[in-house]
Amino acid sequence: MPRTYAFPLALGALLALAGLLVVVALRPASAPSREEVARQIAGDLRCPDCQGLSVADSNSGSAVEIRRQIEEQLTAGRSPDEVRQSFVDRYGEWILLSPTAPLAWLLPALVLLAAVGALTVWIWRARRTRERAGGSADPPVTELDRARVREEAEALDA
Repeated sequence: MPRTYAFPLALGALLALAGLLVVVALRPASAPSREEVARQIAGDLRCPDCQGLSVADSNSGSAVEIRRQIEEQLTAGRSPDEVRQSFVDRYGEWILLSPTAPLAWLLPALVLLAAVGALTVWIWRARRTRERAGGSADPPVTELDRARVREEAEALDA
């Protein structure tokens, strides 16, 4: 095959791949079953008795009861958001494993930016101080300092 066909073939293959990705991305997803929805909700809720476990991962009595209540509410026709909200109303925001406040997601990034800013200012000031001192971090040597060094050297020689 001549080399002149390589670019059009590669371009055609890339366009076909892009088209396939668009079709897969836009294809409607199948609706999750009630059990899958219940498992997702239980995974979002913190177990009241366990430390750091979700209701889905815990086998404590309270986690089993919460899973039963989730199933009961979904069977009654409540939406997943309504079910989550019922537990937030009962236990408070604490019951959710992931924070809902945007500040909780932004705070680590803001702290990191502040630390980088403080480090930048510290380095900039240190460089400026060094430049003012004549390119050296050591203080300038005065004539008095030189005289003292001579006197000490003469005293040691004697």
